Amino acid sequence: MENLGIDGKLLLAQMINFVLFFFLVKKFIVKPFTTFLNQERTNEEEKNKLLEKLKKSEEAGIEAEKKMKEKMKKEFDVLFVEAKKEASIMRTDLIKQAEVDALEIKDKNNKLLEEEKNLLYREVKDKIIKTSLMIVENTLKDALDEASRKKVTGAIIKNYQGKVNFNEN
Repeated sequence: MENLGIDGKLLLAQMINFVLFFFLVKKFIVKPFTTFLNQERTNEEEKNKLLEKLKKSEEAGIEAEKKMKEKMKKEFDVLFVEAKKEASIMRTDLIKQAEVDALEIKDKNNKLLEEEKNLLYREVKDKIIKTSLMIVENTLKDALDEASRKKVTGAIIKNYQGKVNFNEN
């Protein structure tokens, strides 16, 4: 091989160097690198699985939230209807109570009005009697003596008590 310009020792040394380099690269570079790549691949797969689980649990959470909202809405609707019924009952009760109170007030006012009317009647009656007595005394003062005037006055009072009635409507 020397005729071709190839040195056998150098070729052998280069082949040994190449084999050593191949084993060293394979052991210290390729093997850790493939292990690293495999580890990254499994990490990526686990991350994807976790993401899928997360998405599923998020979807389940969203679905549960929707169901909870629907349930709460139904409960709210039921409570709202009940509250409406109770408010209606309370309104009816308040109206009835207001009517009863109004009747009581009306009755009290009627009684007060009747008392006022009776008081006014007595006052008017007293004034009529006093006025009549004054008229009788003044007109009959000269014409009749004291005893006759008292008789006439008594008769007038009896007549007015029997005939004057302001309670008639």
